[in-house]
Amino acid sequence: MTSSATPNGIRPCRRYAGARPSVNGSSGRCASPNVPEREVTPTITRIVGARELRWLSQAPGGVFSAEHIFILEPTGNGGTRVRHNEIFDGPMADERWPSIDTNLRTAYHDLNRALKARTEALRSETVKLHPAVVRDISTSPLGAFTARCKCASEPVEIAVDQAVAHSHLCGCSKCWKPAGAAFAQIAVVPAGCVEVKAHGEKLEAVDATQKIERHRCRSCGTHMVGKVSDPDHHFYGLEFVHPELATDEHQPKIEFAAFVSSLVETGMPATAMVAVRNALGEAGVPANDAFSPELMDIIA
Repeated sequence: MTSSATPNGIRPCRRYAGARPSVNGSSGRCASPNVPEREVTPTITRIVGARELRWLSQAPGGVFSAEHIFILEPTGNGGTRVRHNEIFDGPMADERWPSIDTNLRTAYHDLNRALKARTEALRSETVKLHPAVVRDISTSPLGAFTARCKCASEPVEIAVDQAVAHSHLCGCSKCWKPAGAAFAQIAVVPAGCVEVKAHGEKLEAVDATQKIERHRCRSCGTHMVGKVSDPDHHFYGLEFVHPELATDEHQPKIEFAAFVSSLVETGMPATAMVAVRNALGEAGVPANDAFSPELMDIIA
């Protein structure tokens, strides 16, 4: 017997497929209206990432089994249709069907409504991408500029004598991000055009083993410049800077967001990623899970 659940209700129908072999999985608790809570040992039978999930629960002796199914189907308008089914098999399926049809119908309705409300709430969550996203952007490129760290006194100061390129947001776990921001803001300049003007003694390498050697102020932790010393590295000849630290408040246009999925590695819940991508879309910032297509072509 099969029950199919949608946000509008369930449509029970019957199908006999024969008993499945007994399987065991991790134990859990199952609760539904008007039925005592009980322990079950479901086994996951199929996973297709972001598309399908199935698990099977079976009574001893194969007298009754239930396979729970969630199928996610992307819709043309950017939404998702969830097909929520359960297949009941075995000699005791007919005997149990009246209770299933009555009590599980209520449970399916409750779960579907709760799932719909939760996903819609996650989609509309507010995400703080980076302060630069909402700042006024000059129509001209960011040329030579001076940048300072966040120290209230004796800040590290660098001077950049070339215009920046490839200004972007980065979600990786290595880049420095201002407090409360999901992303870092990074741009590149030709190697050799960054000069330390003040308090260079406070600079230290975050991790000297990394190919991109990020140098930060040891007092406030602000990253000032990233250097590439390996001539075989694909970014050799470039240095990485943070345009947000420019003292004249001039900001270049943010061209793209890189390593968006890497936000999950930094501790952001995967459930927040829909809101992140929506916020990027609303800001007109293309989202990539590596570099921009242009940079990926150059690296290739």
